[in-house]
Amino acid sequence: MLAFKTYAVLCALVITVCIGCANTAEEERLKDTLDTTEFSSLEDLKDALDHAAQNTAENPYAITLKGVDLSALGSETDGLGRLFAVLQGRYISLNLRGCAGSVGSATEEGIKARPDTDKLVSLTLDSATTAIGALAFAGCTNLVSVTLPTALNTIGDGAFSGCAALRFTVAEGNHVFTTGQEGRLLLRDGGTTLVAFHAARDTVQLSPSITTIRDYAFAGSGLRELVLNHETPPALGGTRVFESLWDLKICVQREKVPEYTTKAPWNAYAAYIRCIADWHKPPFTDFASLGAWLDTTQGQNSRVAPYYAVLKGVALSNKGTGELLEDGLRKLYEAFHGKYIALDLDGCTGATIGFSDLYDQSFSGRPDKDKLVSVILPGASKVVGIYNFYDCTSLESVTFPEGLKQINKHAFNHCTSLTELTLPASLNLIGVSAFKDCERLKRLMVRAEVPPALQGGAFSGVHKDFTIYVPAKSIEAYRSMSGWKTFAPVIKALEDEE
Repeated sequence: MLAFKTYAVLCALVITVCIGCANTAEEERLKDTLDTTEFSSLEDLKDALDHAAQNTAENPYAITLKGVDLSALGSETDGLGRLFAVLQGRYISLNLRGCAGSVGSATEEGIKARPDTDKLVSLTLDSATTAIGALAFAGCTNLVSVTLPTALNTIGDGAFSGCAALRFTVAEGNHVFTTGQEGRLLLRDGGTTLVAFHAARDTVQLSPSITTIRDYAFAGSGLRELVLNHETPPALGGTRVFESLWDLKICVQREKVPEYTTKAPWNAYAAYIRCIADWHKPPFTDFASLGAWLDTTQGQNSRVAPYYAVLKGVALSNKGTGELLEDGLRKLYEAFHGKYIALDLDGCTGATIGFSDLYDQSFSGRPDKDKLVSVILPGASKVVGIYNFYDCTSLESVTFPEGLKQINKHAFNHCTSLTELTLPASLNLIGVSAFKDCERLKRLMVRAEVPPALQGGAFSGVHKDFTIYVPAKSIEAYRSMSGWKTFAPVIKALEDEE
């Protein structure tokens, strides 16, 4: 009996192995077919991909299209919509060498409705392709290489927006486009116009020879700091040059700051503008050295041209130490010495930003609270304390760290220059009157999928056009939760804002 059972198990194993070998052989046959066939219709391609096995970005199918009109592959809102709709979740390397003409444009609405844009890994265009439409390949997050043909002379704004891993190759004989930074940036007009730099990382210093930056040029990249030593601000193609960059700093010469922050269209990015000299100073490690720098080495400044400083290793919470217990941030404000300032506190220590145990009684003694123009809160922060930034009437920008749990009562009460805020996904409490009387606050982006507890009057006195954006799948939870339901008519999907 035991021998029979052993024999049966061995037979089953052999059958399983044979079936596995057969499946592998069939998958290889289908892959070979896909790699060697020139598809003349999307219907044939869809059918072939429908029968192909799931794959990975590291092992894409090599797909060749021939005789397909790329300018007509979709609706009015998406010129390539039908192409992406047939991918069936399979990763592909796409060769369009048999598809001459132009590649159709899309709109942001069309891009949002596309399936499988992340499945395109590489792209080769036909040698006769002359134009790529606006936003044509936007959102192709796994697209790593594009070969631009000899005949190409037009690329629409944002054609490769969000392709943060992309490298460009320009075919020999194309005298319109050039590349730089190992193919990460694309230029035209003799190198004076920046078309795209979606693979930008961390710090980029642009050559002064670049006098024009096209719209969406850096959209969706990893850019954190852009340094411009230009005598005249580069011309901008629109107000989406830096789309989806939340932690950006644009560093310019001190005397140029007012020009960048007040003149359109650069003034749309005023909150990002920094002075090169200030921002590149070594971090201050205590309040006294910050104060000495502001007091003895700098002249007076203005709100549109604040000084920028980084504090690192400074404890912003003294609760329990007995020192200045009445106002945990008093020393910070004392260090301003009458100067307008923007602060990066990301490297400061402690899970809590200082408390004020005497509430508003301590604030009559706070000097220069109206001189704080922007602040990046410490990355270690879990709590913003009571009354921390109360009555900071010049505060225009606040960057909250992911990991922050609570914004306590009156923390940003009467910060009348705030116009929009993005709150992290980790947040679980917004205290009483936390943003009361922020009269210019119009847009609030909340990334938390579970609605944070919202206490009384947190957003009373905000702008009449106040709108709240939350994750789409959480809209009903926000609209039905106590506190948030007061704002139900103005709660919208975060995806619509972005």
